[in-house]
Order: sequence, then C-alpha cells, then structure tokens
Amino acid sequence: MSEDLLALGDRIVAMARSGEQLEAVVVRGTETEIRVYGGEVESLSSAQSQGMGIRVIVDGRQGFAYAGSLEESVLAETLAEARDNAGFATFDEHAGLAEPDGVAVPDLDLYRSALESFSPDEKIALAVELERAVLGADRRISGIESAEYVDSIGEAAVVSTTGVRSFGRDTNCYVATYAMATVDDDTQTGFG
Repeated sequence: MSEDLLALGDRIVAMARSGEQLEAVVVRGTETEIRVYGGEVESLSSAQSQGMGIRVIVDGRQGFAYAGSLEESVLAETLAEARDNAGFATFDEHAGLAEPDGVAVPDLDLYRSALESFSPDEKIALAVELERAVLGADRRISGIESAEYVDSIGEAAVVSTTGVRSFGRDTNCYVATYAMATVDDDTQTGFG
C-alpha cells in the first residue's frame, strides 16, 4: 500500500520547475463510527477518504492546494492551483522546505493490522457490551445517552524536491459512553 502513495508523491515532485521547491503529501484512510442505544445500533457510518496536498515555494512565495482525490487527472490541476496560489502569497525570505538532516526517522509503531480485519459485528458488540457494563456497574447510573465505537486507519506519504521521502501509517480505536448518574434530585453526566 505504501508504494503507490510514495510513487504518486514522486510523480508530483518530478513536475517541479527550475527554481521551484515542491512538496507532496498523499493520504488515504478509513473511519468507522457506530452508536448504540438500548442494545441496538442507532447509527453506523463507514467512510473512506483520500487526497493530495501540494505545496510550491518559488521566489520566496508559498502556494498550497489540496484535492480529495488521488486520480492522475486531478494531479496537474492541483499543482497548477498551488502554483497560482503562490503568485498571490506574501513574500517571505525564509520560506523553504525542510531538508533531510541525516537523522533516522523513528519507528513509532502506531499501526495494528488486526484492526483492518475487525468485523462490523465485532465493533457493534464492543459498543453494546460497553453500554451493558456501564448500566450494570452502579445503581446510581440512571441512563446512557449513547455508547459508541470509533476507529480510523490512515496512511500518508511525504515527498519533496529537497529529498524528503517518507511514509507512515496508524490505527486508532476507542469505545466511549455518555452516562447519567442520579442521587436523590441531583443528576450528573459524564463522558468516558
């Protein structure tokens, strides 16, 4: 998966003109959000996103453009927009892209492949179980607005004319609930 994002970044950077610094950030990801109430799914959304951001620095002026697509046909148009935006930018004598400094990029170990194979039913079950556990934890819990499961899987490549060429990916997930507790006439809410 990483090679296609890096390759697209390479193609963008190869379009740099003389005297121009160019940086491409190419991203792709998925997100899932499941909300349950009363042991039933209230809402479920799953979305995929992708895009490219292109930054151009020329003659001390910086331009940026973003497109929510990785299609080759969009690449040239996005680069043209970034160049056009640079023409409207304020001059900054210090504008420039980062250059590799020889320090190795640390492996942050932020990706777990198991999340990719976690089924929607398993995700729903976690949210339902959270709701059940919170409601049964203490007699003062008087209700739950919702319990939810949320996850995201993302990957990104950064390539520049200054020699930066990097790829990273990460996974995130959590379950949370919004609960109400009542004692006598006092009701409080909490999220966690």
